[in-house]
Amino acid sequence: MFENGRVLVATIGEISKDLEKFIVFVTSLSQYSDDVLTEQINVSWSIQDIISHIMGWNINFTITTVSQILNSERVMLEEHPDVQAINDASVSYGKAMKPHDLLAEAIYHRRQLIAQLNLISESAFSKYFHNNDSYTLESFLQEMFISHDLHHKEQIMRYLSKKSQLDNPRI
Repeated sequence: MFENGRVLVATIGEISKDLEKFIVFVTSLSQYSDDVLTEQINVSWSIQDIISHIMGWNINFTITTVSQILNSERVMLEEHPDVQAINDASVSYGKAMKPHDLLAEAIYHRRQLIAQLNLISESAFSKYFHNNDSYTLESFLQEMFISHDLHHKEQIMRYLSKKSQLDNPRI
């Protein structure tokens, strides 16, 4: 975030509020049928797959990076070396679930991530990590989670809007 040419650093509380927007969004998806949640919305994924994908990253980040920070261990704050493997495993896991059960589990895991983040000190939240002077935990969450959430939310909303127009054509 920038204001008058200088970088603004968000607090854990501000980042938590942004991360909570995902919970509100996923909760809103519960109004849709299993059929809508499992329809392909692009060439590769359904809404269920997208939510499962995000949930997988929440789980991975909570049990690896956040745990390392809380245990004062060395943290390698970077993109996962095998993004596709995490995505594939997450989507496979989600496909084995009922869509509405997945929504509830995704909300649970996002809440867990937020709760764990709120145990981290503000100084640890805003410091640069050992391997990478371009990421703080705050900037990593902004880029890899909040922006990512927004990308997928917009993708889903475009699909649902288009679907609504097709299902309810104006005469």
